[in-house]
Amino acid sequence: MPELPEGKTIRINDTELNVSCAENPLDLMKGLKGVASLEPYDGMLFDFGLNMEIIMTPKGCLFPLEVAFISDDGEITEIKTLDPANGFTQGSSNKVRFALEVPFGFFEKNNIRVGDTISNL
Repeated sequence: MPELPEGKTIRINDTELNVSCAENPLDLMKGLKGVASLEPYDGMLFDFGLNMEIIMTPKGCLFPLEVAFISDDGEITEIKTLDPANGFTQGSSNKVRFALEVPFGFFEKNNIRVGDTISNL
């Protein structure tokens, strides 16, 4: 299994999530490629360092994911599906600083929606 970057715990509403933090170019490019699975409350936080339009791809992922696009103040602006079976990329509609990948179904299961705010980014 690929080694993931160092992590931290973030909070969305009442839900805590353990995330690996992709902040350097290699980790941002590699993401979760080759990772066999994630625990239900694990994910990967991508910090692009500045506001920009972001495109995420499921290429090399071994299981379906959801991605939240997040503004620099921590607000979830969009939630989209990344399915390696179809390989479709997903892009943010607006400029954002962060993307959060989690196992498919995580947001619905935990009642997390667009407009919610993430703390401890």
